[in-house]
Amino acid sequence: MMKKGLIFGLISLLMLGCRSKSTLATIIKEDPFLNNIAKNKKEYRLQIIYTRVHSNSIGKVTFQDFLFNVDTGLYFYPASTAKVVISALALEKIHTVFNDKITAATPLKAYAAGTCQTNEFNDSTSSDGKPSIEQYIKRMLLVSDNYAYNRVFDFLGQDYIQERLTALLDTNARIIQRLDPACNPDLNRAHNKFCFYPNDDTTRVILAQAKTSKVFQNPLNDVAVGNAYYFGDSLINSPKQFRFNNNLSLMNIHSSLEKIIFPDVFSESKQFHLESYDYCFLKKYLGMYPFESDFPKYDSSYFPAYKKYFYYGQDKNASIDSNLRIYNIVGQAYGFTTDAAFFSDSKNNITFFLSATIYTNKDGIINDNKYEYETIAQPFLMNLGRRVYQYEVRHKK
Repeated sequence: MMKKGLIFGLISLLMLGCRSKSTLATIIKEDPFLNNIAKNKKEYRLQIIYTRVHSNSIGKVTFQDFLFNVDTGLYFYPASTAKVVISALALEKIHTVFNDKITAATPLKAYAAGTCQTNEFNDSTSSDGKPSIEQYIKRMLLVSDNYAYNRVFDFLGQDYIQERLTALLDTNARIIQRLDPACNPDLNRAHNKFCFYPNDDTTRVILAQAKTSKVFQNPLNDVAVGNAYYFGDSLINSPKQFRFNNNLSLMNIHSSLEKIIFPDVFSESKQFHLESYDYCFLKKYLGMYPFESDFPKYDSSYFPAYKKYFYYGQDKNASIDSNLRIYNIVGQAYGFTTDAAFFSDSKNNITFFLSATIYTNKDGIINDNKYEYETIAQPFLMNLGRRVYQYEVRHKK
């Protein structure tokens, strides 16, 4: 499957060369800590994608990919990285289903019809105290809010999600679960009914309750990770199965971010069905720091580098580079840590994409909350982000 359609097939191969790992391998070898992890790539289930962004004299953009151990059959749990896809699909559905009768900012009410669904009539984080798709997306992209994700998942429904994933990414992509461990596969198939109020509380546009036509599961089939796992307080002495969990390859996540930042690089059939202001909205909140937001408003527990694993490594005291903006989405659960980012340095005129996932679970037990996130995963991503950035500085395009 061609990643960039005709542009990738005709331009990338002719002008930029085939996908390569040599540059990325060289960058990794410069750092002993990175190199040691890379030598144990199987243990860490490590995958990395680095994309240089090229622009010619008339502003036409092309990509050049460098891959390290990228394998669509090597499962990792995508966790909150699914939020970037869900956010774009929600804006897309607003256009395709409602034909401008409502917008993403239109107040809504959600009505629960069963377990794992939630009545939603108010939102204290919004400027008017009312819920909206727009507000949910802000919360997802700013601080990775799981509750907001679950409501947007309900709004979309599994059938719509799967139809668009197949068209935009590939047939193996799956987003089939709420980010709520209490919701089993059957409960994840049922969704809230939504009512939108474009003018006042008496004028309603009703969205029928989303339905799921079949039971979706991970196309990789028996996806077993670890040696044992906790289910509640019980230790199960067998690997954890991810058969009914989300499945997004690193290339799926990386490509979705590329489609948001540079939609015109892709053929029309591979683009999200969005307007220019949708792309601006998504980019704004992917790159915004929590302290820059008024609605939602976040306290100091959401420090400036919150969820910026690349370059800052979740350092609460990190000094933020005012010239560098990182537009990213992260995920961290079950020992897996993932970051997909677009770097933009206005001072040095540097732009590039970087995505990576790493698994740190030394004892092999899932759900025991003993993962090496702070000692291995986040330092690895911080060093990787800085090393690739330094490479870009040395090799300005």
